[in-house]
Amino acid sequence: MKRPRRTEPGRRVRRVASIIREVVSQALITELADPRIGIVTVTGVDVSADMRLADVRVSILGEAKQQEACLAAIQHSRGHVQQKVADALDTRYCPLLRFHMDESVKRSVNLSALIARARAEDEAARADRIRRGVEPLGDEADAMPGPEDAGDEADAMPGPEDAGAEDAGDEGEPA
Repeated sequence: MKRPRRTEPGRRVRRVASIIREVVSQALITELADPRIGIVTVTGVDVSADMRLADVRVSILGEAKQQEACLAAIQHSRGHVQQKVADALDTRYCPLLRFHMDESVKRSVNLSALIARARAEDEAARADRIRRGVEPLGDEADAMPGPEDAGDEADAMPGPEDAGAEDAGDEGEPA
């Protein structure tokens, strides 16, 4: 009977990916003296099942030109970083490192900006509706009677100004 193929990486592959991420991060921060390398974050490492390839995703702070120059500098120093990874791993083969720009951080920032803009527009529209009297302010929306609650005012709950009048009437009546 055939075993189904795994879609998730095994424990060993995850461990190797974690070590690669730590070593590459440390090398980029402390060991590379290239002035093109700015603020770089290693966001993830994907190691192939045979552990021959490792795709390293990096997020680079700055403008597009700066990001491209930084990625080129990282790729230029790949041999040095590769040697650091090989020293840290206790395996027969060291995965070949391939660096890629991670756009997920940029996409999440853009998505957050879109959400913030939509919320601001919604709040502005709500403030305009309140100003025009179309929408009640604050908790009044919950307290406002709907079409099914519309009835006589005698059915309404007494307000604080009516509480004193009811108490006065109760004192004079016999129990």
